[in-house]
Amino acid sequence: MESITSCRLVGNPRVPGLTPSHLAYIIYTSGSTGKPKGVMIEHQGVVNLIHGRPESFGISTVSRALLFTSLSFDHSVSEIFSALTGGACLHLVQDEIRLDRFRLWEYFEQHSISHVSITPTLLQDSTDLPPLTTPLTFVIMGETLPSSLIPQVQKVVPNGKIINEYGPTETTVATTIWKCPQNFKGDIVPIGRPIPNKTMYILDKNQQPVPMGTIGELYIGGVGVARGYLNRPELMTKVFLPDPFAGDKDARMYKTGDLARYLPDGNITFLGRNDHQVKIRGFRVELGEIEAQLNGHSLVQSAAVVVMGDGGDKKLVAYVVARHNDQLVHTLRSYLTSCLPDYMVPAAFVRLDDLPLTANGKLDRHRLPQPDYDAMAHQQYEPPNGIIEIALLAIWTDLLKIDRIGRHDNFFMLGGHSLLALRMVTQIRSLMGFKITLGTLFMAPTIAELVPHLLTAGSSQEDAFNVLLPIRPRGTRTPLFCVHHGLGISWGYIGLSKHLDPDQPIYGLQARGFVDGEQSATSLEDMALDYIEQIRRIQPHGPYCLLGYSFGGKVVHTMATLFESQGERVALLAVMDTVPMPKIQVSIEEQDNEAREDAAAIQLFTNRVREALPDSASPYVERFRQVGRQITSISKKHTFSRCNSGMLLFRAVALKNPISPTGWKPHVMGVIDVFDIDCEHPHMDQPAPLAEIGRVLAQRLNEIHTGETIHL
Repeated sequence: MESITSCRLVGNPRVPGLTPSHLAYIIYTSGSTGKPKGVMIEHQGVVNLIHGRPESFGISTVSRALLFTSLSFDHSVSEIFSALTGGACLHLVQDEIRLDRFRLWEYFEQHSISHVSITPTLLQDSTDLPPLTTPLTFVIMGETLPSSLIPQVQKVVPNGKIINEYGPTETTVATTIWKCPQNFKGDIVPIGRPIPNKTMYILDKNQQPVPMGTIGELYIGGVGVARGYLNRPELMTKVFLPDPFAGDKDARMYKTGDLARYLPDGNITFLGRNDHQVKIRGFRVELGEIEAQLNGHSLVQSAAVVVMGDGGDKKLVAYVVARHNDQLVHTLRSYLTSCLPDYMVPAAFVRLDDLPLTANGKLDRHRLPQPDYDAMAHQQYEPPNGIIEIALLAIWTDLLKIDRIGRHDNFFMLGGHSLLALRMVTQIRSLMGFKITLGTLFMAPTIAELVPHLLTAGSSQEDAFNVLLPIRPRGTRTPLFCVHHGLGISWGYIGLSKHLDPDQPIYGLQARGFVDGEQSATSLEDMALDYIEQIRRIQPHGPYCLLGYSFGGKVVHTMATLFESQGERVALLAVMDTVPMPKIQVSIEEQDNEAREDAAAIQLFTNRVREALPDSASPYVERFRQVGRQITSISKKHTFSRCNSGMLLFRAVALKNPISPTGWKPHVMGVIDVFDIDCEHPHMDQPAPLAEIGRVLAQRLNEIHTGETIHL
């Protein structure tokens, strides 16, 4: 032991014969023939990458950089050595922090992180994150940076910077950078200018430079061009070419396959690919590799793979010519999962009798049909059941861009992935108030499996039952305030948000009584006054926009009368299948009958709650029951006043005897517009009815917004 401890390093190790042209590492990327390509990177390329990076990125001995990307991703080379050569502190975090945006944000703040490299996908929907006080520099890499994302990021890092970085693996991690100015308002985000000792060429099909502003293919020369592909000389000669512009007969340039053009200020902008190679969540994917694997399966006669969607919503769709087989989708998905990484497995498999072709015999991508429910690896369809499952369904359909999802369908087999799962966890927290980890979703990847985890010991529900539920808290328009139905919860309104303008704030109002020590309202008017107080914290003065479902319709009508008595104007009063039952005097015998009816109604209500909640949430069943009993009680005792505004009445007409507007006329001075919704009363907050209701509300809210704009 003494001999070990007494040994000390007397100098840097020197390997005889080691030169800058020796290999530093080999990293594999997707290949078009089903065989990955090993890219051979030399030391001189890495040294050139790192040399000027601390100065360009502002990295110094007081900086704190985060190693965010995986070690299997070549960008980790840049993160590690940029920090170490700049004398900065390099932070390594556990996956549970790295993949939980709220915990990651807390880590940034707590440890004063100054630099992090991240993909645009992970920054999507970042408006629910608190602004950071630390001057964090975001290096955006791996994917195209959409211009719409820049204002979002600047709001959450008001003291920070954004750097857009571009570079193929074959040219050593990074080739160009662009520093985003604070006042950037453009629609085009450049990839910038080359780093030192790198050369960019935009060439035509004859490999001649194109005029300024003309689209061409991007070629990269200079220090850092890889030695080539390991044991793949036939591929090397196609993309690693002699550089005729360098003045050195041994110089080479890399043919990227990327389309680009120069902007007037000399920056370069990326315009997509000119081949079948795509970027999916930062991974470079050769569509031909997936097609080659599919064509190797005995069930497939021919196959084509395409990309649908933009940005973080990109997904792979496979079209296969094959005989009809009920298990075809599951079979092909399982097959590809066994031989390809997850990010290369298509989200959907569409069976065709023949691939559509153009007159020239090429694949006619415009004639490929959109994938439907049967193209997904789904289970036997069973609709989501209960308030929590329906709320989760609204989030899933929005993220997965799928209209029909069953409660037993697997999130990841429907095209979900880890980054989308991260957004899922974020939305469950911001929209419903439940705090779960990403690991929970991996353990419980179906709606039916996930619900029990939301209300069991070990999960956090402190925000889920707040009186004010911020469904979409940001936006410049007049907020829409939505009051709960008889169960006391407003999660059902989550599905409404995707049918309204993105700039439309939406809040839910929920009954008191779910949280320990909280007193339930003793009258409907007290409840309305409580909700008005909550609303005024968000919007101190009118005009106000109100929506209520069932019992909630009675509450918003009462709120409207109270707002008017306070001198405020109600611009929108909308109710969903609400009957204004008047308070009447009854005999003792009638009271006994009424008591029996109430007991039956409470039992029916309890049964509905038990259906809506998992068995593991038994403590909440009793709380829902108590809240429901109190809501029933105050509803029966209420006397309606009259408001001056008009009303939107959405009524369920799937059964006989739909609600008549006549009952509302003594209590509403304005016009009552009636819209029939083809559903039953308990199903108005499900996706199809909400889509109809949302279209009407969107039009009315737009009219209100336009009117306010003109008035101002």
